[in-house]
Amino acid sequence: MSEPGVWSEADLDHILGRYGVLIIERAGADMDQAIDSLSRWRHNIHLIHQLVQNDVSSTKVRLFLRRGLSVRYLLPAPVVDYIEQHGLYMDDGAGAAEKEKGKEKEATAASSSSSSTS
Repeated sequence: MSEPGVWSEADLDHILGRYGVLIIERAGADMDQAIDSLSRWRHNIHLIHQLVQNDVSSTKVRLFLRRGLSVRYLLPAPVVDYIEQHGLYMDDGAGAAEKEKGKEKEATAASSSSSSTS
């Protein structure tokens, strides 16, 4: 919400003015800087500071899954179950990388066989 130009002023006023927001601190984020552009609604913005570092992100989850690592201790069990049941992130990375390696090998093999027959 603090990224300029992403939300319209009317939407910000509607959401932050009427309802407010909870912002959960994330590792490496400057919370004061993040809410500077939202200072008009500061009275309705509630910051939740980290007691335990939480650097879990969707990027990290995809990376772990791509590498065949477990995400069981990063995410709630129902979320992990949902990811597994719906095959999410299965075509992200590992499968695609393996396909690319296979294509590269085929191209190299085709190239070397055509140069050896000439």
